[in-house]
Amino acid sequence: MASLVINSLWNCNVYLDGTSLLGRAEEFEVPQPKRLMQLYKGLGMVSRIDIPVGWDKVEASITWASFDSGTIGSLVSSTAMQQFAAMGDLQVLSAAGETSELPIVYNVTWLTVDPGPVPFKAQENISFKTTIQVYHIDLTVAGTQIYLFDAFSNQFIVNGIDQLAQYRANIGG
Repeated sequence: MASLVINSLWNCNVYLDGTSLLGRAEEFEVPQPKRLMQLYKGLGMVSRIDIPVGWDKVEASITWASFDSGTIGSLVSSTAMQQFAAMGDLQVLSAAGETSELPIVYNVTWLTVDPGPVPFKAQENISFKTTIQVYHIDLTVAGTQIYLFDAFSNQFIVNGIDQLAQYRANIGG
């Protein structure tokens, strides 16, 4: 019987264009590529079905834990793509205890959609959420790429397998 193994990922540090934002972000909702589906129905079919027709836009959000004028300035003034990285410590636990700690990195290339309102509340620290449009995201664990999704180059690589190679070949790309 196999022993239970738990992968625990409970914190990270975030970087904006290579600059550490330690303690400045409260939450980063990591985006994942999502299929875009379309309803299909035809005579003789007993049921309607959804068929894949591409990939949906990828959005994410960051909740900020403090007022940081440099970060806010970067979010509202930039029309160029920005780089965001979330680096975490993945603890691998079993009945024997912690068996290893592995680095986990999400790299994201994005553009600000909505920097978010900055709410003032009496006797409370400011916390606000920024929405971003993601054009590239990749995940690596212990130096191994788990997936890479890039909207501009029509790439979606999962565990080393190019999911869109045939698609690009078919459209001459």
